[in-house]
Amino acid sequence: MFQKPFRVKSKTVIRGSDRRKLRADVGKALPSLTEVQLQELVPTKEDMSIMKIYTHSGRNVTVYCLGNNPVFFEMDKNVFPTVYSLWRVPDMLPCLTTWPDVLKNLCGGADLMLPGVIPGEEGLPVIEKNSLCAVSLLGNRAPVAVGRTTMSSAQMEECGMKGKGVTVLHTYLDQLWEHGEQTPLPTMATQQSCPEGHVPDLASGDTAMSASEEQVQGELGAEASSTTDTVAIENLVLNDDLGDEDQMDSLLYQCFLHALKTNVKKTDLPLLTSKLLRGHMQPCCPAEKSLDLKKSSYKKLSKFLQAMQTQGLIQVKELSKGVESVVEVNRGHEE
Repeated sequence: MFQKPFRVKSKTVIRGSDRRKLRADVGKALPSLTEVQLQELVPTKEDMSIMKIYTHSGRNVTVYCLGNNPVFFEMDKNVFPTVYSLWRVPDMLPCLTTWPDVLKNLCGGADLMLPGVIPGEEGLPVIEKNSLCAVSLLGNRAPVAVGRTTMSSAQMEECGMKGKGVTVLHTYLDQLWEHGEQTPLPTMATQQSCPEGHVPDLASGDTAMSASEEQVQGELGAEASSTTDTVAIENLVLNDDLGDEDQMDSLLYQCFLHALKTNVKKTDLPLLTSKLLRGHMQPCCPAEKSLDLKKSSYKKLSKFLQAMQTQGLIQVKELSKGVESVVEVNRGHEE
């Protein structure tokens, strides 16, 4: 659901009544939570906000943030925890374990298929049909995804562990995770090991080919860039009489203008400034060149974008604490 960038419609500080309602809704959706855990997940005094977003697939979703991190999201009057919340209380949901190789598929938008599920020594956890469920990787108890089951654990075993087991709604490394502090996947001890004789069928299509977490991040970033239909600048001309710093300033400026004209669409706004650089400006750069802010006179992306805003090319706002986004592009500018 959050594989592609979403549009933030509004973000406001949470009111006391909304905070109490959220705590009650979370307690109802996740009855295993204790009062202490509920207080930790929805604290009384810490900064919280409500963010209304519109997803790429056309869904209106309400996201609840604790500080900078999305901790719960709500759609169709149902509340779901994000990985940031699951890492705080990893046992709040029953959890299915899969192979580390499957992470790439989940992050790419695939659901969890039963041939990729690894039963524990005592079998599968007790899960009802259409209930909330987390997904973790073998060797690490920290959840990497959350979704709804398509059948009960008893039905999963009766059907021979074939077909779809979990409709995945949110994963580690997706755009919702990226909107937060982008905390790396923590390592949590687990006693579950690979059952003897249980070998994944990598050729079946139900699991992904081997890929490390770093590879997954790199490939997802490349896919995100490719979806912008970005074309590198042709016939780029830089003045050789300029110093290295001035040449980098010129390269940044030309890639910035080219990105605005060719691939930053109105539906992309608001656009995180980091995504503007990584997903839009960098792909515009010719293959023999590379953008390096530290080699420019600006040194930081925020200073470069502030200069572009002063010229009237864009408008930048801090939609969440410490996170800036481009909210408007002046397409009628003379440049």
